[in-house]
Amino acid sequence: MRARHPCTVLPVLPLNLFMQLLKHNRRALHTCILLANASIFIFVASCSNDPTPVRSSQPARLSASPAQLAAETSQSPTPIQSPETVAVADLPIKPKPIPPKPLPIPPITEPEVAIRIETLALNQAVIINHAAGRLQISSKHSSADDQEWMANTPIEIRMQGEGWRVTSQKKSGLPSQSRDFPAGELTVDVLNGDTRPIQWNQKQWPGKLRVVRTPSNIDLVMDVKMDSYLPGVIAKELYPSWCDAAYHAQAIAARSFAVVEEARWEGRRHYDMVAGQQSQAWIGATDNAKALAAVRDTRGQVLVHDGVVVPAYYSSACGGRPANALGVLTDNPFHNIVCVSTGNKSAGRTSCCERTSVATWKASIALTKIQSRLQAWGSANGRADLSALQLPTSIEVAEKNAAGRPEQFRIRTRKGGSVLIEAEDFRRAINAAGDSKSSMRSCDCSIQISAGNAEFSGRGFGHGVGLCQHGAQEMGRKGSSYKQILARYYPQTMIVQAWK
Repeated sequence: MRARHPCTVLPVLPLNLFMQLLKHNRRALHTCILLANASIFIFVASCSNDPTPVRSSQPARLSASPAQLAAETSQSPTPIQSPETVAVADLPIKPKPIPPKPLPIPPITEPEVAIRIETLALNQAVIINHAAGRLQISSKHSSADDQEWMANTPIEIRMQGEGWRVTSQKKSGLPSQSRDFPAGELTVDVLNGDTRPIQWNQKQWPGKLRVVRTPSNIDLVMDVKMDSYLPGVIAKELYPSWCDAAYHAQAIAARSFAVVEEARWEGRRHYDMVAGQQSQAWIGATDNAKALAAVRDTRGQVLVHDGVVVPAYYSSACGGRPANALGVLTDNPFHNIVCVSTGNKSAGRTSCCERTSVATWKASIALTKIQSRLQAWGSANGRADLSALQLPTSIEVAEKNAAGRPEQFRIRTRKGGSVLIEAEDFRRAINAAGDSKSSMRSCDCSIQISAGNAEFSGRGFGHGVGLCQHGAQEMGRKGSSYKQILARYYPQTMIVQAWK
């Protein structure tokens, strides 16, 4: 059974008042925090309110000339490329706000986390295998008794009417068998005492599989113990050649993030995280020795600030200028804590990742693509000013944080209008097309208009909140311990042994 966390019922500030605050002052979230300290908590989105990276993807190798901070403006000539088509269904859409939850206290027993590993169409088959040759299939439904079946593998699971049909392979001269299960969650588990992972899509997945029907899809969810889950995260996040200190620091950060997410979504949806950029990358079971050792050596250790677990966000490379969690990755006022708000410091992280392959980057994107991607993102997210956007003539940095990282862009158009957009939202909109050749590595960039294109000159890779993975590797390579790495990137935190 998954670990349970107490829920807190919070008083609510009227949403219209909150939106008026935001309209008149972009820093109104600071006011919300003060109200929260007075026990008046704001009804805003919890934790990471967008389904795009809560953290960065696996580090990528880039090489480019140094970026400049100041954004420059120029007139745009006649477009030289035709507009591209961006499917609204493929765009990141911010979910409706949900009441924020306070950060959890460290759990005393190892939690079980629910990871959505895939979403399939309703007519797709799910083929599951296992080394033992047999799996236990069960289903619970409010109008039927619990049903169980020991099936030979591989098994095929399909929707059958409102329920499920499971078909097992024939063995030892016996014909294949099928059994129907009622609507509801279908559970696929290994036999008692067997610790080998389930096989799906040519990958190994530790834990118990739940097949969940949603109104429009089928979700595959693995219920897995925390420290069985983490090695597959770290193996995906870091390069095999990186030092042990970076691996150990990543293990504690990823564990802390997962504890916060498990507490956040308990009782709210049928999974806690996804196996991808929306949460943490996860490859399932792994034989990566460094990842396994890092999780084993730090078992049960989490980062704590003021008695609660830290939402330990991390990205590939901060470029020397960190971002704040609040307003970039989350609207939850409980996350406005010093350890993930290092962008409030006027001094950047000198000598952080500036000598790495991801320190700087350049990109050239046609203005017509910028226009169509922003229009599509605006339509998907209720931004009428963006959905009707004219061809940009300049894209300027409108606001920076104390460290010098852009927080907001101003887009000017041919007819003299201008539109403001949060820097990370701008990056999400540009990258939604999935075209790696015309994407932004980070929002820490300057943009110059030239010959029908937007010329980007940027720093770092990812959102820049919390741990800088390339910076952690640089520190470890120079002899710093994982404790020193965590102290730098999550200031005023302590490492606590939550469970053994």
